[in-house]
Amino acid sequence: MDPLSSVRFVKHGCICFEADDVVVYVDPYLVPDSPHDADLVIITHPHGDHFSPEDIARVKKDDTCYVSTLSVGAMLMEAFDINPDYFTSVSAAGFGFGLLLNLGGVRYYISGDTDVLDEDVACDVLFVCCDGVWNMPDFETRIPAELEKMEHKPGLVVPYHYAEEENPGTGGNGKKLCAVLRE
Repeated sequence: MDPLSSVRFVKHGCICFEADDVVVYVDPYLVPDSPHDADLVIITHPHGDHFSPEDIARVKKDDTCYVSTLSVGAMLMEAFDINPDYFTSVSAAGFGFGLLLNLGGVRYYISGDTDVLDEDVACDVLFVCCDGVWNMPDFETRIPAELEKMEHKPGLVVPYHYAEEENPGTGGNGKKLCAVLRE
């Protein structure tokens, strides 16, 4: 099975997954339409390119569930009329969090905004931020070093969280990281 067959789209720090009749958005941002199909929305931290009320409004439906930190939960409750029973809080060691998502028989590790990868996580696909501006400075050497420390190597590494419109000069970072990882 293609481990990316459950990935509907990736845009900057947003990833949409769809498998087994479940639709999951991680950090909805720059969503291209208004599908109102989210079963679960996960928000890793409150930066505007991760917590975007406009984009959450495009994907949410009446019974959408949410996972985030307490501070983001409070922002969600203020912005939307969300049933508190539909919100689950997670504690983060710092400002935000990365996550492991099991969906469609595939384990996805989404790094979130970070400079350090969890070396104990076992995943099939790793989405790793590589903007090199706010996250993963010196990403071309740092990410391979972080991958080397991981006990269980992912089968596939997908660069994300880089975009010319968000951080000028980063548009080629994904290709740069892929070239380094191929070596």
